[in-house]
Amino acid sequence: MNQGWNKYVYVSLFSVVLVLCVGCISSQDNSTEQIELNGTEISSSTIIENRLTNSSDDYDIASANNAFAFDMYNTIETKDKNVFFSPYSISTAMAICYEGAQDSTKEQIKNVFNYPFNDSVLETSSKELMDTINSDESNVNTANALWVQKEFPFNTQFVLNSKTYYNANVTNLDFGESEKSANIINEWIKEKTNGKIDNMIDSINENTTMIVTNTIYFKGEWVDEFDEQDNQKEPFYSSNRNTFSVETMYNVRFYNYAENEKDQIIELPYIGNLSMYIILPKENNNSDYSNNFSYVDYNNLKSAMNSENLVKLWLPKFTFDTKYELSGSLSNMGMVDAFGPSANFSGMYDINMSSENYSLSLEKIIHQTSIDVQEKGTEAAAATGIDATTSRAPGQSEIIEFKANHPFMFLIEDNRNGCIVFMGKLEKPVEQ
Repeated sequence: MNQGWNKYVYVSLFSVVLVLCVGCISSQDNSTEQIELNGTEISSSTIIENRLTNSSDDYDIASANNAFAFDMYNTIETKDKNVFFSPYSISTAMAICYEGAQDSTKEQIKNVFNYPFNDSVLETSSKELMDTINSDESNVNTANALWVQKEFPFNTQFVLNSKTYYNANVTNLDFGESEKSANIINEWIKEKTNGKIDNMIDSINENTTMIVTNTIYFKGEWVDEFDEQDNQKEPFYSSNRNTFSVETMYNVRFYNYAENEKDQIIELPYIGNLSMYIILPKENNNSDYSNNFSYVDYNNLKSAMNSENLVKLWLPKFTFDTKYELSGSLSNMGMVDAFGPSANFSGMYDINMSSENYSLSLEKIIHQTSIDVQEKGTEAAAATGIDATTSRAPGQSEIIEFKANHPFMFLIEDNRNGCIVFMGKLEKPVEQ
């Protein structure tokens, strides 16, 4: 391997979830008392302390998130398209809406996202997980916000819980001024994603009463850097046998690795606490990843991994964006009532503050992501390679080859708690 000026490979990941809640009013009584939420100071330390001391449930929020991740993947995955989404981002945004859900609407959301029966356990678990993921060691920044119609009588407890357990900033807007409101929200999203996602909202429905936004920004550097001088143009074969010429990175390292009769898995750790796990089928046939590769399969494969494997790794550079409208997918997964006239989000508003009868439902859930795997100029202090001819592990008869030249699944996971923050599939890398 060459020494001197090397280039680290880094991954920039961006995710935004946008939940639009629309409201219908069955009468036109203008006697509604307005609740001004903007600038309100709410003290929540006592609530947090009480809830944390009572959090004795065995609920594992990371496992619940991960089970949802695979359910969502198998719902949105198609054979000939790239996939990339943040299950954690979607689950967090919906947890805020869950605070105001009632009856069958609440039950369906709970079942899809694997929330616990005890609301306080979900709230405290969510806060603890968010604080961990947002810690300085992770290089991850998440943010939540509630954008509310300023005349709408939102329930103070709903707003309080959103701020307390999800760090959701609350801003009053006049959605009747559609363009102005959209610009304010778009600027917030642009800032939170470091300028990578811009103008996400085209327009706002005049009946919109609330918009929930969640953003995640992650930029990580590999622990084991790649040397740009080892890059080569290599073919990448999509599942429909199209061939792409892709700049492909190469490394030889001891990696955490395992395989079974169908798949290989490798861990590429980032500086900090996150890792990318790549699952590569031994055959170029990703139909096994369509409704057949489960969270249990992933755990079984991952549990067999060990770090005493010398691996030749070929990994293509890739970058792509995705944008999903998830109402149909979530309905297919069982969350039916939330998007129609049967929706019950009466916990979001205070029925005692108005003589009007409100009916709130979710209009749509927009999820936009971006992933960029590329090189960043950095001065390296030492050699980056291993002499493959002399550094085999004891008892290792041959060097393992991990050649990611056909579609593969990848997951970005927080190793402290096992939470899958991002998940995707590379089907068509961008030609370099």
